[in-house]
Amino acid sequence: MSENAATPRDGKKSPSEKSGLAALGESSTGQIGGHPLLRAMGGILGIAETVLPGFVFLVVYAVSGFPVGMPWLALGLSVAVSACFTAWRLIRRQPVTQAIAGLLAVGGSAALALWSNRPENNFLIGIFTNAGYGLAFLVSVVVGWPLVGVVVGYARQEGTTWRKLRHHRRVFSGVTLMWVGMFALRLAVEVPLFLVGDVGALAVTKLALGLPLYVPVLALSWLIIRSLYREK
Repeated sequence: MSENAATPRDGKKSPSEKSGLAALGESSTGQIGGHPLLRAMGGILGIAETVLPGFVFLVVYAVSGFPVGMPWLALGLSVAVSACFTAWRLIRRQPVTQAIAGLLAVGGSAALALWSNRPENNFLIGIFTNAGYGLAFLVSVVVGWPLVGVVVGYARQEGTTWRKLRHHRRVFSGVTLMWVGMFALRLAVEVPLFLVGDVGALAVTKLALGLPLYVPVLALSWLIIRSLYREK
């Protein structure tokens, strides 16, 4: 389905408006067109919104004199790129949730770096975000409500019926822990670089551990979820 598909009359979001695990949960029914992994990443535009601001920051920072560079110019241009994506969606009357979230993250990170006069603080919000997600996913497994199962159950409009099946609970716990591992890996690499203030290395690792790491984790999650519901 196209990204600007209309919202159904019953008020529910169309599948094209959902991304991440929610899109994968819907796709397990096999009734929705388009590749589920592409939808889960927000389509081509969603991928560009995720990658380009960070890529622009890295390129401008490197060209302007790596490893010292001009972080403030790089920050300004990365925010401008994110703002352009938001404006593009508004002009085309497409869902703007993902674009606005990205703009707030990029803009907030740049503002924090400028306010503190420490370029490495541009990556601080991302570090805390990964820590927050990782902790939330881990706690959800510990208390018996793995977030992957919660999201998939919501997407499939099955609520929490999956919790009645021990096999489903175990599978969803395992997939959730896989996401915990992804967040933990990012923290393990980025936190030491942040502590020494290596802005260039932070920019490189954020890109390398962003979409290139997210895609295989998302793909494996999709394969596991699809297999789980094909067993029925």
